[in-house]
Amino acid sequence: MDQKQMLEEWKEQLGELFSEREIRNLFYLTLEDVLGFNRSVNLFSRIRAFSKDQTHKLQEVLSRLKMGEPLQYIAGFTCFDDLKIKVAPEVLIPRPETEELVAWVQESIAIKENLKIEDWCTGSGCIALALKNRNPGFEVKGYDISPEALEIAAENARELNLEVEFQQKDALNAEKNGKVDVVISNPPYIPWKEKGEMHQNVTEFEPGLALFVPNEDPLVFYRSLADYASKTLLLGGFLFFELHENYALEIKKMIENRGFVSVEIRMDLQGKQRMLKAIWSA
Repeated sequence: MDQKQMLEEWKEQLGELFSEREIRNLFYLTLEDVLGFNRSVNLFSRIRAFSKDQTHKLQEVLSRLKMGEPLQYIAGFTCFDDLKIKVAPEVLIPRPETEELVAWVQESIAIKENLKIEDWCTGSGCIALALKNRNPGFEVKGYDISPEALEIAAENARELNLEVEFQQKDALNAEKNGKVDVVISNPPYIPWKEKGEMHQNVTEFEPGLALFVPNEDPLVFYRSLADYASKTLLLGGFLFFELHENYALEIKKMIENRGFVSVEIRMDLQGKQRMLKAIWSA
C-alpha cells in the first residue's frame, strides 16, 4: 500500500472522530514520530510504498486512534518548548497553552539571575524542564503527588541532561520549604461535572488525578498554592498559574485578597483567560 492509499484509509476510518485536516496531521505526525520519516520527504513524496512492517505499524496506530487513544501516548513522547518530552497515561499531555505560560514566565524573569523556581503538580516535568533549559543557572524543582508521574519526570530530566530535582509533595498540603523566587503551577482545575463535555481521548486516557477537582470547590488547588506562595515567595517574587477560563476572575480576586499585587490575567492564543501572574509584596 502506498502513502496516498493509506491516507485515504485513515480518512475513511477516522472520519467520525476527526476533521479531514486533523486526520491528515495525525497521519503525517505518525509517519514522522512513529516511523521516523522526514517530514519534508512525506510532503513531497506522496506516492510511497510502505514495507510490510511499516504497514503493520500504521494499521496498529490507526486502530488505537479509533479507540480514542492520543497519538502522543502511542508515540510515547511529545514536543514541548523545543524539548522532546516522554509522556504516558500516568501524566497529562502538555498543551500549547502551557508553552505560552512558560514563555510568559521567561519574559518576566529574563533579566534575573540565580533564581529558585518551584513547579507544583509537575506531571511530566515539562514546565520545570523547559525553564531549566532556558535558564541553566537557575535552581528548579518539580513537585507532584503521583510517584508514577515523578518517575516519568525524572526520566525526562535524565534524557535531556537537565538538573531538575523532582520530589513527591501534595499541593493541597504544601509546607514551607525555604524562600523561593517563583512558584508556578498548572494544577487540576476541571470540576467533575464538566467531564461529560470533554473529548473521549482526554477522559478515558489521561489521568483524572491531574485533571479533576470537586464540583463544590473548584479553586481548591489555587487556594492552597496561593497560601503556600504567600509564605514562601521572596519579596517581589512571582506566582504563575494556568487557569480554568470560567474561574479566572474569581481566582484573581482570591489572589489579591491574599496580599499579591500586579495580578494580571493573560489570554492564550485562542482568546481564553488561561494564565495568571502575580507579585508578592505583603
